[in-house]
Amino acid sequence: MSTLPPPPAPEQQYAPPAPAQTGNGLGVAALILGILALIGAFIPFLNYGAWFLGLIGLILGIIGLLQKNKKKGVALTGTILSGVAIILSIVLAIVYTAAFASAVNTEIKKQDVAATQPVDVVYDVTGTSTATNIVYSTYSDGGSKSETASDQPLPWTKSITVKKGGTFDFSSFSVVATAGADGGDLACKVTVGGKVVSEQTSSGQFATVSCFATGTDGK
Repeated sequence: MSTLPPPPAPEQQYAPPAPAQTGNGLGVAALILGILALIGAFIPFLNYGAWFLGLIGLILGIIGLLQKNKKKGVALTGTILSGVAIILSIVLAIVYTAAFASAVNTEIKKQDVAATQPVDVVYDVTGTSTATNIVYSTYSDGGSKSETASDQPLPWTKSITVKKGGTFDFSSFSVVATAGADGGDLACKVTVGGKVVSEQTSSGQFATVSCFATGTDGK
């Protein structure tokens, strides 16, 4: 009785080696953009555009994560940084805008308060002249006023009240006095807010003095 030979052994199957993972260019780009966007998120006004860099970095990072045979670590880090940068840039932009608006509003209120503060202005003309012609004028907050007083005995005083600051934030005050033919001594003075800001003296026939001041802070 003959013996059959054993069947041949099956050939061993070997799985092909997995392809090696390579670098991830999109992930690197996402990381760089995420870092730039994160830095820009903390800089006032620049953070208004930092979210756009973060958005681009986020898109590139997601694409980098979906690529096959690419390293995922740098793409994951870039995606996370870009997402955080987007959120921070939006939040800090709102915070900085609110702070800036608050500062502007506070300054406007300060100016409004300053504009409502009254300031006393006093025009004085003194001397020995017996017939003095006096012209005084006031310009304050966009309005002007001028008056003339003829043959005035001395001393002569005129007091007015103006508002400090205002829309145009400019004020000027002047007084001019001229002696008559009989001559004499003349002196003028402008006082703003309790401070003498302009003085002048003169004497003789038709002597003239002129005092001029600007501003309501008494300088």
